[in-house]
Amino acid sequence: MKFDEIKKAAIIGAGTMGSGMGLCFAQAGYDVILYDISNEDLERALRRIDNSQEVLIREGIIEPSQAEHAKDRISVTTDLDKALEDTQFVLEAVPEILDLKKQLFKDLETLSGSETILASNTSGLSITEIASVCDKPERIAGFHWVNPPELIPLVEVIRGEKTSDETIDLIYDLSLTLGKMPVRINKEAPGIGLNRLQFAVLREAFHMIAEGIVSAEDLDRIMKYGLGFRYPWIGPIETADLGGLDVFYNISSYLFNELSDAKKPPESFKNLVEQGHLGIKTGRGFYEYAPEARDEILRKRDLYFIRQWKLINEVKKA
Repeated sequence: MKFDEIKKAAIIGAGTMGSGMGLCFAQAGYDVILYDISNEDLERALRRIDNSQEVLIREGIIEPSQAEHAKDRISVTTDLDKALEDTQFVLEAVPEILDLKKQLFKDLETLSGSETILASNTSGLSITEIASVCDKPERIAGFHWVNPPELIPLVEVIRGEKTSDETIDLIYDLSLTLGKMPVRINKEAPGIGLNRLQFAVLREAFHMIAEGIVSAEDLDRIMKYGLGFRYPWIGPIETADLGGLDVFYNISSYLFNELSDAKKPPESFKNLVEQGHLGIKTGRGFYEYAPEARDEILRKRDLYFIRQWKLINEVKKA
């Protein structure tokens, strides 16, 4: 499969990730078919797409006519055969269950064209293992997006042991066409790239709170108004270069030994989950959320993401 031969994409799984990814393909000019197991799931996906487009229009990212044209490119189905018909690119977004993904990819390979690229949005499962049930693992790769996928620019293009260079290059180029900022993950590792960094930070955050060093609220402030304020513009490696490697080496020499090396989640985290306190979706996690506050919190999150991305693009062009 060549990059310019891709005209239609199938998104398998139309939840939050699938619907957002489908919207990105449609806005980039591709025909998109969303597949899920029930009409209710598909109706929910279309409503989410409508809501996302309303935000993008309001923020001046797209014009109403562009939104309408994109919506016209999206179709839905509960028939997997129909979803794969005349499709050159397939992106899977089903639950993170290895056996489920392996069976699905076996079916996808059987039902799709012999040159169709098959990609998984897995956030941590092995692409090599997923592709092990297929006859042509060279055309299978990871293509990990970040929630909400229509707003976060990063995507990870993940190589399995037998993924071909051509497949990696095609997905990388496709990412750029979709308006994303792709990175190549050259070697499989649990958690891939983003989640390894995310959970390394989370482990130290839990440790600092448990040790009484800082409250949960102030921990989040450190990230949002310190590290997080800086990281959209300069990553941790650039930060070390700009701050002076001698300085960072000296700090590392004594601080690394003091950081958490916990091998399992802390009891406080485990207790919240066991008590059913799962965060905003249940009304309580580390923080408490009033029912009427949920939509407003998510609205402000999405607004921040949009304006941050707009600002990054403005500075890049300056």
